[in-house]
Amino acid sequence: MKTPADKNRRSLIAVILVIVLVGLAYAVWTHFHHGHAGAHDHGDHGAAALSLDDGQRWATDEPLRIGMQRIRNAVAGTLATAEPDGLSPAQARALADTVQENVTYLIQNCRLEPKADATLHVLINQLLTGVAAATENPASDDGMAKLAEALREYPQYFDHPGWKPLPGAQP
Repeated sequence: MKTPADKNRRSLIAVILVIVLVGLAYAVWTHFHHGHAGAHDHGDHGAAALSLDDGQRWATDEPLRIGMQRIRNAVAGTLATAEPDGLSPAQARALADTVQENVTYLIQNCRLEPKADATLHVLINQLLTGVAAATENPASDDGMAKLAEALREYPQYFDHPGWKPLPGAQP
């Protein structure tokens, strides 16, 4: 029989795992996206902030659209099946796995110009922060709110034909 201490230990391990994965994802993301173009100016990557392309949304490539659509669908599915008192630990872990898998997909496949890439970094950070919060405290709405906010902001900054907002989300 599992004791409360066992549950706490498992929760702590899950939180540590998410933190390690977030750090690893960021390191890989930085390596591939800052190392792949070699010629772009790293001076442009000061304070990370969401920005437009001279007032227009950034163009997207197919890997970005695929990865973000998968993340959107996972969040929408989780919201649809969540209980009123929050996510179950299993739901939070499954969502974290799906988001992490797709962030890795984006890191390995997405190729954007440096300023678009920097804007995407901000959204990815929000997504990873959201799943970390959801995993740490599945009963809290904080993690899902962070995920929903990132997915609400994404189409404001990236031109993703056919993007549908989360059900019940404000445009």
